[in-house]
Amino acid sequence: MPSLNDYVKIVVPARADYIGVIRLTVSGLAYQMGFSYNDIEDIKVAIAEACNNVVRHAYDHSQGVLTIHFHIREDNLEVEVCDEGGAFDVTKIEGGAASLHGKNLDEIEIGGLGIYLMKTLMDQVKYDTSQGGVRVSLLKYLNRDEVSESEPDVHRELKQS
Repeated sequence: MPSLNDYVKIVVPARADYIGVIRLTVSGLAYQMGFSYNDIEDIKVAIAEACNNVVRHAYDHSQGVLTIHFHIREDNLEVEVCDEGGAFDVTKIEGGAASLHGKNLDEIEIGGLGIYLMKTLMDQVKYDTSQGGVRVSLLKYLNRDEVSESEPDVHRELKQS
């Protein structure tokens, strides 16, 4: 099991074929921390979406790097997805994500759904463009005692395999 305040960093080329490596890493860390199966799936989707945004938008078809910081704490997992590409207007993105409520899927602009998903699946999402590039911080709290009885017990199922 990861220790309190562990820190893991991965630096990979900003290409789609490395997103699976990042998903596997976050899945393993979240499992070891005791996250529920559903929370692990939510974390993987949110992190993959943040990584996809780097791959699609950060470097304008030139090569760059994708840096992932995993901060493992007693009650949460924080994942920072960072690039050194062009920054964007954070206020425009945050406003667009908030305005998805009440819209039909055909009314949503391309890209807006991913930000909405990240904010829905994680407990906290922050953007920082002040240091050059973009840093997206995604935080999920560990709620061990709030796991539903109907949720699959991933730890027990894996041990029986």
